[in-house]
Amino acid sequence: MDIVQNIRGRKIQYIKLTPIDSNAEINYVLLGIDINTKHVYNLIEIGSNATKTTLTINAFKTNQPLPDSLFVFDATKYSDYFINNLD
Repeated sequence: MDIVQNIRGRKIQYIKLTPIDSNAEINYVLLGIDINTKHVYNLIEIGSNATKTTLTINAFKTNQPLPDSLFVFDATKYSDYFINNLD
């Protein structure tokens, strides 16, 4: 667990994640969780070269209807690829 910050009136609890590999390109990641909703608010990645990348979730929708076609593979869209069917 890391710090708790008040961001735009929301309490965000950060969890610090450190890679096991000491040669990783990432020093650590801070995962920000909204204390009230328990949803991910943002992710802050600190690289070994001191780069900082922040991803913030602006909209979070749950239980959205998804069309059945979303989970159907259409091989015609991938005519330039070799597709190995495992039957």
